[in-house]
Amino acid sequence: MHTNPHQLLPHAYRAASQVVHNRLLAEEAGERAIHLYTLAILHGHPPEHPKAWLRSVARRSALALLRSGWTRTRSSAPDEIADRQAPYHTPPTSGVTFVREALPDTLTARQREALAAAMSCHSTRAAARTCDMQPRDFRRFLSAISRRGKRLAEEWRGGDPHANDPAVVFGLDT
Repeated sequence: MHTNPHQLLPHAYRAASQVVHNRLLAEEAGERAIHLYTLAILHGHPPEHPKAWLRSVARRSALALLRSGWTRTRSSAPDEIADRQAPYHTPPTSGVTFVREALPDTLTARQREALAAAMSCHSTRAAARTCDMQPRDFRRFLSAISRRGKRLAEEWRGGDPHANDPAVVFGLDT
């Protein structure tokens, strides 16, 4: 009688973890043992005592993993790490900070309240409840705030809505 390989996985994992003392390596060795068990069943040579067979194969797989270079990590020199890091660069200015600073001055008190609720709540419905509005009205307020923010951004860019667009800056527009 054959046992389902997935039911035997904890036995293989436990046997491998006694050898390697590392969760990731024990899982790998256990899965390799289950794979070999499945192959034995498919080839028509199932073991007589599947749990015992699987434990010994899992232990041998764990030892093979330890002997192989798979578990070894190579330490890197600090200068090598510094050479491989990507250089830091500042993204092109998009005017977002300007709009965030200048936008509240151009809004009404009710719009400022709606903007603060939109920034602090997780959903439109929760933000609308915070402002004692219906979600439909809250979305209208957000639409008006967005239009005002877009106008401020265009004014900051000098009237050209694509002035700081990366495609224009780097000459990529088609």
